[in-house]
Amino acid sequence: MAASPERFTGFDPAALRLLAALARHNDRTWFAPRKERFERELLAPMAALVDDATRALARAKIPIGGDRKRSMFRIYRDIRFRADKRPYRTSVAAYLSYDGGRNTPGGIYVHVEPKRCFLSVAFYRIERPMLLRWRQAMAARPAAFRRVVRALAARGLTIDGPDVDSDSLARMPRGFEALAESDLAPYFRLRSFCADRALTERDVASRALVDRIVTLARDAKPLLEFGWALD
Repeated sequence: MAASPERFTGFDPAALRLLAALARHNDRTWFAPRKERFERELLAPMAALVDDATRALARAKIPIGGDRKRSMFRIYRDIRFRADKRPYRTSVAAYLSYDGGRNTPGGIYVHVEPKRCFLSVAFYRIERPMLLRWRQAMAARPAAFRRVVRALAARGLTIDGPDVDSDSLARMPRGFEALAESDLAPYFRLRSFCADRALTERDVASRALVDRIVTLARDAKPLLEFGWALD
């Protein structure tokens, strides 16, 4: 990967156009002569964003961060067991967490894609033992979880899965059927607990994206602390 700039200054609009073109020409023949440009215009800025956001979060005393080796998602898709054989992702993304791991629940996901840029505080597809603890905590302390929901709502955030239609169970999970009429019932059916904030292409073209990451972490602190306590 090309060397990253010292500071994140934003993704150039031309870089997003490159991603849009990749979505139309998702094959190795088209990508090969453009790989160096992809690394320079997309991967290098994302690496700088990871570095700068990690420092900014540390200054804000928020225990989330990462590094360019572990935090960034590869452009290459794993197509071994998929019907969709397109070789490349059509977005660039990174994930910041309390231990720097990309699979650690309770971090901030950064997604840059034409017409679909967003940040997400994500407890994504948490493993079964933690999911059970999460549901047990909601059942035992419903008032505490309601406070989390209200605190996020006050900041314009809602708790959903990454795709509500596909990630939410149709029925209450076993052992929690008695809570089917509770106002918290939709949360018991979730397998992920995410709070997203949409970004415009202008947002990602600015250094202010670093500040937006810190702001989201502050705004979603009640959700983060609820989930971290269960890990």
